[in-house]
Amino acid sequence: ALPVWASSIGSIKNVEGQGWIERGEDKISAETGIRLQIDDILKTGNKGAMGVILHDDTIISMGPRSQMVVSDFVFKPEDGRFGLLVKFIKGTFSYLSGVMSKLAPESVKIETPVGMVAVRGTNFLVKVED
Repeated sequence: ALPVWASSIGSIKNVEGQGWIERGEDKISAETGIRLQIDDILKTGNKGAMGVILHDDTIISMGPRSQMVVSDFVFKPEDGRFGLLVKFIKGTFSYLSGVMSKLAPESVKIETPVGMVAVRGTNFLVKVED
């Protein structure tokens, strides 16, 4: 049997102000506890902020007017399978790495419009200008 969260990659930890998820054609108001799926586009408004926690305990915080998408998430330590691709599209982000970057740092990729961030440490800040 598949675990309950097989299609979920994590969840929203906290939201302040305006935040929402675009999932296909749907626009879902962001609320604490909502489960996230691959390719969800997370957005915050002018005074919004949002924190998400992925299943490997990676924590990403988004500032106002920010947009990101998790394009890939594979966390199967029992099979030695790992993969994380986060795209920071615009805005400000704080990233605190989870278990995956400790077990398989090369499998964690952060993409911005100007290039890739190689995750070698555990914590960093990113600002992507419009």
